Amino acid sequence: MALLVGVMLVVVLLRQQAALSVSQTQVGQQSSEVEALRKECQALAAELHELRAGSIGMGQRIKQLESRQRAFDNSLRETREQQQELAEMDPDTKLYNRAVKLLQQGASVDELMHECELPRAEAELLFSIHGKQS
Repeated sequence: MALLVGVMLVVVLLRQQAALSVSQTQVGQQSSEVEALRKECQALAAELHELRAGSIGMGQRIKQLESRQRAFDNSLRETREQQQELAEMDPDTKLYNRAVKLLQQGASVDELMHECELPRAEAELLFSIHGKQS
């Protein structure tokens, strides 16, 4: 009987050792998987950091471009105002601007001659240039 108990004890111990061996193999595989996941997380964290840095850089670049656009718009507005002032200072320009407006409203060559005191040749030239656009 003692021999039978001893054999059963050995069998139980062998089964437990086999189960322990399987468990150790599974733990080793899981450890490998955990290590692979940890490395993947580190890689993703590094990529996320790069994306954040890139988006910050893009934001700064957009702000610079917006600032330059505002400066350009201001410069363009000032240039247009200066051109308008110069155009208003020249009496001939006033006269021709008025003639063009009349043409856009559908005035004839005779009306241009009368309203703007233009010679016929100039009135006809303006009519041929601007009269067809209306």
